[in-house]
Amino acid sequence: MKARLAIIAAGLTAALISACGDPVGLKASLVNSVDTLSVFALSGTPPNYPSGVAFLSRQPVHVDGFANFDVAFDINADGNAVIYPVRLVVASGAPRAVAMQKIPASFETVVEAPKTGYQSDSALVILAGETVVVQSVHNQGSDLCQFAFNPNIYAKLAVDSVKLDSRTVYLRMGLDPNCGFRSFADGLPTF
Repeated sequence: MKARLAIIAAGLTAALISACGDPVGLKASLVNSVDTLSVFALSGTPPNYPSGVAFLSRQPVHVDGFANFDVAFDINADGNAVIYPVRLVVASGAPRAVAMQKIPASFETVVEAPKTGYQSDSALVILAGETVVVQSVHNQGSDLCQFAFNPNIYAKLAVDSVKLDSRTVYLRMGLDPNCGFRSFADGLPTF
């Protein structure tokens, strides 16, 4: 009798799932964007200057112990930009896991974030024209992806130039603000 009930329950469950189409098929609700930003180096500038980027607000932000940023920038002795994930800047209490990887392609041709290959334990030196893709987990407290199957937000960054006299990094950021979506194509992403 129990086996018959289990078979009936499994059949009803399968019928309900197929009647709904794709029950876990998520649809994006936010449009991808490309922004031009400038940030100041972490070193050699006043501490209240914006040296970090908060992806979801799409803007440069002040870097402090509250970790309200995804990545931060500095300029090394060779005059190149260096990008740090939040945990390397705010050692204690950094709530967000951020991982990065260089992509051997131009900013314009990177249309999708890779599924694997990210590093979360080191900074990356970025030369002008190089592209980095960043995976940032946003599932803490009242974050956008708190209840998502995949809590990652993806961004691509390219340094356009570094101005040494003002210690400023000029960059472009492509952002897919939809939880788990990896597309950087214009408009509403489908994957």
